[in-house]
Amino acid sequence: MSEKSMLAAADTLKALRDEKTELQAKLKEVQESIDTVEAELIQYMTDEECTGFDRNGSRFSLVIKEFPGAVPEEKEELYRRMREHGFDHLFTINTMTLGATVKELKANNDDILPDWLEGVIQIYEQPSIRVAKSRK
Repeated sequence: MSEKSMLAAADTLKALRDEKTELQAKLKEVQESIDTVEAELIQYMTDEECTGFDRNGSRFSLVIKEFPGAVPEEKEELYRRMREHGFDHLFTINTMTLGATVKELKANNDDILPDWLEGVIQIYEQPSIRVAKSRK
């Protein structure tokens, strides 16, 4: 390989990395705009008590995502209660599994957190907008 080829490859690599940096900055700007407009749309839909609508071939739906997590100062108590109810296998798996288990427990309890988890689980809800192709 010649020195000329090596320098050309170095120039190309540098140009590509510079382009990547510019694209990442642009992506960050676009994400900030998306977050702002999504928050605005969530507020409009909440104010209008609207759960979804079709617009220009897309379906916009207001969805609430739940992220259950242990109350930090009550983790040991949570673990004790979960073990007591047969969920000791959860403590070797990630938080997504805990979240799915809590979701299932709620689904089997009229969408209410079981009493035995009160005070040791906190659920963070995050509204968002799902955009999908309309079925019309």
